Amino acid sequence: MPNWQGQLLARLQRYRRYPESSRFRREEGVVMVTFTMRRDGTVLDVRLARSSGHSELDAETLQLIRRAEPLPSPPPEVPGDPITLTAPVRFSLR
Repeated sequence: MPNWQGQLLARLQRYRRYPESSRFRREEGVVMVTFTMRRDGTVLDVRLARSSGHSELDAETLQLIRRAEPLPSPPPEVPGDPITLTAPVRFSLR
């Protein structure tokens, strides 16, 4: 399971975009996003679990999950269909 979680976080990182206006204002933060997915990687629902405090970073995170579809399929030992997960998305200028 750690391998699948790593693949999932790597895919989110690959599709993450830093909003240009947020870069300009030097906004940073961590958004906690909760999403529900089918076993085939299709996203059914996405919502913020915790805001970064910056509306553009929050909005980008919601779009990110949809852009990254299909997400990596979970291994058989992960129960459920659909599966609901919460993941951090970090925006850092360093």
